[in-house]
Amino acid sequence: MVYCPYTDQELDEIEVNREHILPLSLGGIDGFEILVSKEFNSKAGSKIDGALANEFFIKMKRNELDVRGHSNKRPVVTVKASKDVSTGNPVQVKFDKHDGMKIFCPLTNSYLTGEKEVQISLSMDMDIGLKFVAKTALSAGYFVYGDIFKNQVEHDEIRFIMNHDLKNPSDAAQKIRTRIDDNFRQVENADLEVIRVLCRMVTDSSIVGFVPGPSNIIIFVGILGHYIGMLNVPANTEGFPKEGAYDLGHVITPQNGNLVRISFRRAIEKLKDVLEQAGNN
Repeated sequence: MVYCPYTDQELDEIEVNREHILPLSLGGIDGFEILVSKEFNSKAGSKIDGALANEFFIKMKRNELDVRGHSNKRPVVTVKASKDVSTGNPVQVKFDKHDGMKIFCPLTNSYLTGEKEVQISLSMDMDIGLKFVAKTALSAGYFVYGDIFKNQVEHDEIRFIMNHDLKNPSDAAQKIRTRIDDNFRQVENADLEVIRVLCRMVTDSSIVGFVPGPSNIIIFVGILGHYIGMLNVPANTEGFPKEGAYDLGHVITPQNGNLVRISFRRAIEKLKDVLEQAGNN
């Protein structure tokens, strides 16, 4: 039997498959994986992972760094909800670091030439980032801490955040004690600002981190230099590892094909060194 943190169930091996905790399209690598429910994995792959990977600013960064997914196709950003201001005709605007910006007109089935003024409309799902943080918290938490995470963290609340519509909070949502922070719901807190800066400093990779407190655990996620969000989850952290690579917490980041795992204390020291060097230049 295999435990799946997404469903909180023990499943037969035939019911599970291997999933990248951070998808390849979002800076993940082989080896940072767990076994999860095949059914859930199939649904969440496009509903959560795919949705975040195709958000405008994330995909622009993927294009810049040429971060590809399983298809191995170079990510190109296309904004379909656009129009040619001079004619009012619908157009599609393609952004590509390698080929530049191109404007495609579906009415003529051709690319427009010369200077053009276009109007683009972007839509953003304000909840997709937080849902991705919750999904990553469940899988990475179990990857890092195993049964300690399963038995001593209020992961039902993380699962609630991952599965429910946060724009229309229910009575159940009002009862959860987990505190959230993302780019749309930022909490003014100096300690959290350190975490946000840390996520933004890792510009060519992604990062997942854990910071246990006396009765809680903070879990944060950054993708390709973008701070995605943080969950502060109730937990009994007695018995959590707190030495060596777990000093003050634990941080994971894929770097050059390797999975780098260091303590949160060491991550903050590295951040301090980078900031001091930047200040001296």
